[in-house]
Amino acid sequence: MHDISIWLLLLFVVGSYVQSLTGFAFGLIVMSFAGLFSLVSIEVAAFSVSVLSMTNAATGLYGGVWKQVNPRNLIVYFIASTPAIALGVYLLNYFGQNALNWLQLFLGITIVLACLMSLIKPKQGAEPSRPWVYFVFGGISGIFGGLFATSGPPISYLMYRQPISISVIRATLLSVFFISCLMRIAIMGVGGQITAPMIWVSLLGLPCVLITSLLAKRYPPNISPQVIKRIALILLLLSGVSLTLKALL
Repeated sequence: MHDISIWLLLLFVVGSYVQSLTGFAFGLIVMSFAGLFSLVSIEVAAFSVSVLSMTNAATGLYGGVWKQVNPRNLIVYFIASTPAIALGVYLLNYFGQNALNWLQLFLGITIVLACLMSLIKPKQGAEPSRPWVYFVFGGISGIFGGLFATSGPPISYLMYRQPISISVIRATLLSVFFISCLMRIAIMGVGGQITAPMIWVSLLGLPCVLITSLLAKRYPPNISPQVIKRIALILLLLSGVSLTLKALL
């Protein structure tokens, strides 16, 4: 457990560093490499990502940022997302107990799809998307969020297509991440699925994420965030493919 904790803490640091500089991929980085190298179970990794992502989102919303969110479409989004998160949590528990290879395969495919979505630069539309679009994306994001705490890519793609300011998009995404993670944790709590290792790993990760985020913002590297994002995407894509092959072989 001691060695595993050290590697997992390093993974939290790297994921938080990349997230702080690019606004991208903390959950994907932790889930992909924790799953690929079997640092902890997928269930434990997903729970810790939920807790730490919720903490990051809460920090980002602090200071009145949350006031920029338009709640109308978010309500539609969460009407679809909430039962989808519950379904994803159920599937994670079922496959984790009965078909681990299938769970690893789903995780690998999810990471590959998320990377491909992140490589596609969405074009801003002339008009806001209709509510039913938020409903559809809410269902898709909810499944990903319930299974692996990685609801970000679908809703991020949708939000960056909207003809609204970047500050409103970021505030909306932070709100989505915060509420989604809170719901996921609550659903697991009601279902009695939260275990001591999940709590322990999350507590270990909190100072890693908070300290790394502060240092990354105060002492940014001389490398462009876009370069860091491309490197992260390549590594994630390779890890997703490797995880998929690991499950199949």
